[in-house]
Amino acid sequence: MPGLAFAIVFLLTSYAALSSLDHSTLGCNGEERQALLRIKASFKDPSLRLSSWKEGSGCCQWKGVGCSNITGRVVTLDLRNPCFPKRDQGYFQPDSWLGKFENLSDLLIYDSNLVGTFPCDIITKLVNLKSLVLSNNNFTGSLPDCIGQLLNLSTLSLSSNHFHGAIPRSLEQLVSLNYLDLSGNSFNGTLPQNIGLLKNLITLYLSENILHGNIPHSFGQLLNLQNLDISLNHLESLVSDIRWPKQLLYLNLTNNHIFGSLPQDIADKLPNLTHFLLGNNLISGSIPKSLCKIDSLYNLDLSGNMLSGEIPNCWSAIQANLTEINLASNKLSGAIPISFGNLPTLAWLHLNNNSLHGGFPSSLRNLKHLLILDVGENHISGTIPSWIGNIFSLQILRLPQNGLNGPIPSQLCQLSALQILDLSGNNLMGPIPHCIGNLTGMISGQKSFATQSGEGPRNLEWYEQEVRQVIKGTELDYTRILKLVVNMDLSNNSLSGSIPEGITLLSAFHGLNLSYNHLSGHIPERIGNMKSLESLDISHDQLSGRVPESISSLTSLSHLNLSYNNLSGSIPEGTQLSTLDDPFIYAGNPFLCGPPLPNKCFRDDSQHGNQDEDEDAKKDKVEKLWFYFVVALGYAVGFWTVIGSLLMKRSWRHAYFQYIDKSMQRINVSWAIHLASFKERFTGNSVAE
Repeated sequence: MPGLAFAIVFLLTSYAALSSLDHSTLGCNGEERQALLRIKASFKDPSLRLSSWKEGSGCCQWKGVGCSNITGRVVTLDLRNPCFPKRDQGYFQPDSWLGKFENLSDLLIYDSNLVGTFPCDIITKLVNLKSLVLSNNNFTGSLPDCIGQLLNLSTLSLSSNHFHGAIPRSLEQLVSLNYLDLSGNSFNGTLPQNIGLLKNLITLYLSENILHGNIPHSFGQLLNLQNLDISLNHLESLVSDIRWPKQLLYLNLTNNHIFGSLPQDIADKLPNLTHFLLGNNLISGSIPKSLCKIDSLYNLDLSGNMLSGEIPNCWSAIQANLTEINLASNKLSGAIPISFGNLPTLAWLHLNNNSLHGGFPSSLRNLKHLLILDVGENHISGTIPSWIGNIFSLQILRLPQNGLNGPIPSQLCQLSALQILDLSGNNLMGPIPHCIGNLTGMISGQKSFATQSGEGPRNLEWYEQEVRQVIKGTELDYTRILKLVVNMDLSNNSLSGSIPEGITLLSAFHGLNLSYNHLSGHIPERIGNMKSLESLDISHDQLSGRVPESISSLTSLSHLNLSYNNLSGSIPEGTQLSTLDDPFIYAGNPFLCGPPLPNKCFRDDSQHGNQDEDEDAKKDKVEKLWFYFVVALGYAVGFWTVIGSLLMKRSWRHAYFQYIDKSMQRINVSWAIHLASFKERFTGNSVAE
């Protein structure tokens, strides 16, 4: 017994000692070292990722290389970008080195610009392979059935390549898989009918392919599935026929042909959902009220369907994670639910392109983290509430094509993070608020505290948002660059008054549209300060005066419309303006002259005509002032010369008044004689009688 105990202790001690040896102690297999050096020689390495791969050092210490703690053999090889094969040595061929790593369990070569077909002969020799990641390369051809021989695979990612053909049925043999990503290829055909055999699958991504047909019932057998993305395909299942694994967290079926109505007990079928994304399908019927019971919900996207009826008014504070609601482009009616105000973390609210009516519920003022409020293309009426100006986080406010009336509230000027303001196509009246220049989110180089606090985790979500805007006369849907767009559209209202000078402070503008209003006065002189402006439309207003010379300094301007106003004088010249040579830009302004209009200015120096006119007007004004001054001075001098003399000398004063008295007597005598003569003629009697 003591001998047996000693033997056991010896073996355990030896095993512990071997296990404690690090890679450098065990060294590195010479054959594997040479294979690694051949890899380095065949790769470009501009970022020096492989700079540690040198002769004389243990290859287990090299970056991207992992070795077994026991044997020292290479088990992990990570050749991700920025390493990529040298094109001048032909296509990258792994035959010469990959077979040397028979103990390899993890092979990661992604973002590396690899080309060719799937290297079946070599990959299948790696019988210990557990993770194979070849995503974001340029592999072509079909995915061969040999993939089914890698029975130990737990992770397989071949996304963002150019594979085509059907998904091989041999994948059903990889029962150890818990992560499968074939998205971003050109796979066609149907989904594997027996995909339910992959019972360990946790994540399945098949988006951005050309798959069609029904979603197999065997999906319901994937009892561990938590993340499913089969968006951007041509799948055609009836919603009620789909068997969903109950533990699903992330479900994305957007941009397919899914039809039918949503089950009213959706909360019972999918109680743990965080993302419920069914946008751009053919789903009809009403929105299930049971969605309000899913307290784990983070993102709800039912946009671009045929949903009808009212939006459920049952949202509660227990849904403390709900960040996005997108119900745009449906056939929804009724009022905006008051209960939306109970969602404290709501950041993205898209209700546009429906048939909603009524006003804005005051409960929305509670949404202190709201970034996008899009209620455009509905039948919303009443005035724009002033409390919207207290949602300081707001970066996009879009309310076009509704029935809103009244003035634009000056409280909107408090939205220092605002980048898009679209109030077009309403019945708004009154002036544009003079405080409009306070919108610092629209000023180049300025970033408000609200904008800064909204960055970080929200940045990735900005890439998923979609907002429609009219810029350069064209209506476009902005998605990935949305956070960079700065635009103001107040067109098609009944706004009056002048264009505030403060609007020229908004130097980050890409688009400004004030057309089809009743704006009067001059175009702001400092409009040339808006250096980022690409589109300017102030047509169909009542603007007068000349076109400011500074407009020629808008070097980014590619769309301009000043038509149908009362503008006059010569059109400014400039390099950028000379490229905008469509006469329609200036149509309906009969007193404008100069290129590109056919009517020439009267003076040769017409480009300075307006300045000369202003100078002449100033001269006339000065001359009038001098005239009145001289008249007044002459009157004062003459008056005080006479009156002053009379006051100073008594003898002159007596003589003057005696002269006045004698003159008055002569006038009276003369008047009496003429009056008597008139009577004699009128009555026929002489004076003597």
